[in-house]
Amino acid sequence: MAYSQEISRDRRGAFVFLVDQSRSMNKPFGTDVSGHEVSRAEIVADALNSTLEELVNRCMRDEGVRDYFDIAIIGYGRTNRPEFCWRGALAGRALVPISEVADHAEMVEREITVMVRGQPMVERVVTQRWIEPVAVESTPMNGALRLAQATLEEWIYKNPLSFPPVVINITDGMANDVNSEDELLATAQRLTRLKTGDGNVLLINCHIAGGDLAPVVFPWNAMELPPDRYARLLFEMSSELSDRHRAIICEIFERELDTTPSMRGMAYNADAVALVKLLDIGTRQALVFSPAMAALEAADRS
Repeated sequence: MAYSQEISRDRRGAFVFLVDQSRSMNKPFGTDVSGHEVSRAEIVADALNSTLEELVNRCMRDEGVRDYFDIAIIGYGRTNRPEFCWRGALAGRALVPISEVADHAEMVEREITVMVRGQPMVERVVTQRWIEPVAVESTPMNGALRLAQATLEEWIYKNPLSFPPVVINITDGMANDVNSEDELLATAQRLTRLKTGDGNVLLINCHIAGGDLAPVVFPWNAMELPPDRYARLLFEMSSELSDRHRAIICEIFERELDTTPSMRGMAYNADAVALVKLLDIGTRQALVFSPAMAALEAADRS
């Protein structure tokens, strides 16, 4: 059955995050608990940094972080071309083993506001950071998808039997480096035609905007979407998710698994809560072990 390969050091996985860094990401994306406006770029950077920190924690063992998968972050919008946007010692790198991601986290002390007995309280916390908020130029999404394709072609050649790579694209608008919607769809389809022996690359698209309209998250039918051409385009670009993802989504969103035959990996008009849930679900299958694999892991730790 496709999408059934357990992830291990011998059968590692891959995640590629595509991050819109266009000028519109400066727009407000809600407020924090103290009422201060927060931009889309800030929310996305915080959510992605938290996701990377969680992935590192999932790979932590007594002897350190094990290389269960490789990670790439492609930003598009800082210039008119997409680029890998690791910071510091990882700058310029493409796919990076998770142990190196852990080794090069930037430790940042910052103030956060939390609610205690209904009152906002300021606390100082230390968090890990790999990506910073950026909102500068245009939206070369097509180029980002093409760069992801080129990156994963090489990775799949080296890891032909692994669980297929997962690409998560976070954006607030339409690509402006294409001449038509069909061109963007064709690029996405070339990316998702890449495959390992366990299945095709999974592309998950998250359109963020907020506002008064309710988010549409993991639809199974295009009729669930608003009557918007761009929403339909993202639906067509997005992969049908594996049974692993479908079971997780039904549990989290309290949907009936038996009556939900399929789901697309997408969110439209997502707010901050929907974005965090999408990142969590998109990476949740990262470490799914069979009983035999779990026994080997336990033996390694003893």
